[in-house]
Amino acid sequence: MYQPKRVSGGCFRQARVTEKERTVDRHSATRGLCVLGLLATAVFAAPGCAGREVGIEPRLGQLVGLPAAQADARADAVRRDPIGYLRKVADNCRALEQYTLTFTRQERRGLFKLLYGPERITCWFRRRPFSIRMKWLDPKVKYGESTYVEGRKGNKVRFVPRHGLFGLAPRITAVDLQTPVTWGEAKYPLTTFGLERLMERSVRTMETAGDDVVVTYHGLMAMRASERMVHHLRLEYSPTRSKVSIQDLYIDVETDLPAATVLKYPSGRLDAAYLYEDLDRNVTLTDEDFLLEAERKRGGPTAEHAAHAP
Repeated sequence: MYQPKRVSGGCFRQARVTEKERTVDRHSATRGLCVLGLLATAVFAAPGCAGREVGIEPRLGQLVGLPAAQADARADAVRRDPIGYLRKVADNCRALEQYTLTFTRQERRGLFKLLYGPERITCWFRRRPFSIRMKWLDPKVKYGESTYVEGRKGNKVRFVPRHGLFGLAPRITAVDLQTPVTWGEAKYPLTTFGLERLMERSVRTMETAGDDVVVTYHGLMAMRASERMVHHLRLEYSPTRSKVSIQDLYIDVETDLPAATVLKYPSGRLDAAYLYEDLDRNVTLTDEDFLLEAERKRGGPTAEHAAHAP
C-alpha cells in the first residue's frame, strides 16, 4: 500500500508503481534503454536566435556502462527512496570544488518567452570564490565569452560578443548580474549556474511544496549523445503553484551527479532544457582561468590586475 513519505519541509506523495512498470524497469538493462533525445533530432534556428522546440522524447537504445545486475540494483535503490536519493545527489554536488564541463541550454526567455537555442558552451566553475566562465562553441552564435568572479571587478559580469560592430574588434563590457536577464539574453542570472545550485534549487522547491509535489522514479535511460546511463526522476507540482509544473531530472548512474534537467508546462510544452556533459572534476583552476581570452592576451601585469581587481 502507498504511504505518504514525511520529511522536513513537508509531506511528499510518491506515485504508485504498477506491476507493469516494475517489470519494464527491472528488465531495462537487458532489453535496452530509452535514449534521451535531449536537444537533438529536430530542426531549429541558429543558436542565439529564437528557434523551434527541440524534440526530447525518449528513444530505444542499447545499454552501455555498468553491468546489468549492478545497474538494476542501483535502480531499485532509487525507486525505494527517490526523495532521499535527490538529497544525496545534492550532497554530492556540494562536494564539488571545481570542474569544467560542456553545457547545452535551450530556454524560453525575454518579454515574449521565445524559445532560444540550443547553445553549446564550455564552462569553467570554481566554488570559492564563486567563479564561472563560459565560452560559446557554436560559430554562428552572437555570444563569445562571459565571466564572473564573486566580489571582483565591481561584482559584475564581463562579456565579449563574438563579433564587434562595423567589423571592429569586440570590446569587453561589464554589466550587473541581472542585466542579461532583463534584456532577454539569459533566463537566470549567472550566479544560479552550476550542478550544486541546480540541485539546491530543485530540492528546496520540492521540500517547500509539501503535498503539492509528486516525486516519481521512471527508471533507467541512456543519454543520446554519450549513451551515459541515467536515472530519470520526475517532480510534478500542482499547476496552481507553478505554471512550469514539471521537472525531469536525469542523474548519472555511475557518478550520482546531474546529467540533465528539463522543465515543462503541464501540456508538455518545453520551458527549458539543460544538459551537462564532459564533466572533469580533476582540474586545478586559478584566477587566470576566469579571465576572458582578450584579457589573457594582454598578458603580464594587466592580466594579473584583471584577475584580482576589486
